[in-house]
Amino acid sequence: MSYLFRYAWLSLCFALVGVQPTFALPSLTSTATSIASNLVLDGRGSASTHIIKVADIALTTDNSTGLSLFVSVGNITKPGGSSIAYEVTTVADGSAPPVASDFSSGNYTVSTSTSGQVNKDLYIKYTPATLQDPGNYSGAISLLVTDN
Repeated sequence: MSYLFRYAWLSLCFALVGVQPTFALPSLTSTATSIASNLVLDGRGSASTHIIKVADIALTTDNSTGLSLFVSVGNITKPGGSSIAYEVTTVADGSAPPVASDFSSGNYTVSTSTSGQVNKDLYIKYTPATLQDPGNYSGAISLLVTDN
């Protein structure tokens, strides 16, 4: 009887060792706005600061301590042209656009403190040169989401 009990107990222990915990990684879905690929560059003797919504972002986590979104900043560039630096920020989905002082001059981070889904609007702020080179410019924004 003792042998049978020990065999059953060892079998259960080995079975439990093979069980992996199940959890979901945070997820991020982004959809670019139509204007994101057709930014106004001015550059004909005058230039102004532009604040443009460039993406809708949906973030989801099942982590009870929430998630963090990291957004890179960079430049809008064209080969042989003058680059245009931009800054980023987010607002709650459907909220009023941010004002110039809401933007981050470096990489941007926003965090939540609970599980669930959060929807954000991603904005950029940029100011072209007074005499910006005409042509096709490009830029990229990197998004990274992690659990807290």
